[in-house]
Amino acid sequence: MSPTYFKTQKKLIPKQARWQEFLSEFDFQWVHKAGKHNEVADALSQKSVHDYVGALTVIDSDFCGRIRDASLLDQVYQKLLDQVQNGEIHKYWIDDGLLFAKGSRPYVPSGPLRKELLRETHDPQWAGHPGVARMLALLSRKYYWPKMEDDVEHYVRTCLVCQLDKTERLKEAGLLQPLPILERPWQSVSMDFILGFPKVNGLASILVVVDRFSKYAVFIGAPKVCSAELTAELFFKNVIKYFGIPQDIMSDRDTRFTGRFWTALFNMMGSELKFSTANHPQTDGQTERMN
Repeated sequence: MSPTYFKTQKKLIPKQARWQEFLSEFDFQWVHKAGKHNEVADALSQKSVHDYVGALTVIDSDFCGRIRDASLLDQVYQKLLDQVQNGEIHKYWIDDGLLFAKGSRPYVPSGPLRKELLRETHDPQWAGHPGVARMLALLSRKYYWPKMEDDVEHYVRTCLVCQLDKTERLKEAGLLQPLPILERPWQSVSMDFILGFPKVNGLASILVVVDRFSKYAVFIGAPKVCSAELTAELFFKNVIKYFGIPQDIMSDRDTRFTGRFWTALFNMMGSELKFSTANHPQTDGQTERMN
């Protein structure tokens, strides 16, 4: 982002917004300086080399000794050693009393060593708090342990710095769209199934249809497994037969209501199908409360 427009920019990520709030306390003027005249800044963009970077690139004897000490406290590690020695497992091999996996990577026992490697791969300034994919690539290049990807993902998801400074790359949520105000009864209905009833005369669930204008509810007995075809038949016999065809039908995203049969049938009849937002039952709260 150009500093010239930083003060007037409307959409900022959280980190930029905090900087904007901090800088607003000072009275100064932004002045653009072309890159060709700003040669000193090039040094700031170069990665400095730290001593602890070697821990991720070169496995020295001291670290192997720490692995050996930690392996004595890891029962899974000791069991794997015995299984490899007995020829029961061919996924690993033993060298100088240590387990190695494909690529000559040492098997890191569970405990503090794994946490240290996760921390040194993610937290230092040179690392730059990488995401899951990059961090996993750095670690798995030289080390191995089961479910490393899960540990890396958990570490990144729980990093406070990442949660504060990094934003999810998702499309911005749209504005709320309220349901239109109705003018007459049975202009619009909402429907859902109630499950978990004991089976009586072959019926084990209830199809609930609610008129959104008058709040009048119709309860229709149905089998536990009710296909889209049978649902449509019950709807015709118990709702349309008495109250007419509604202009629109509100339901959740059950496969019976989103399938081709149900969609084609009511499109042919001129009824508009409306579905509640995924994982948000409040959209059809009227029927949910009735249930």
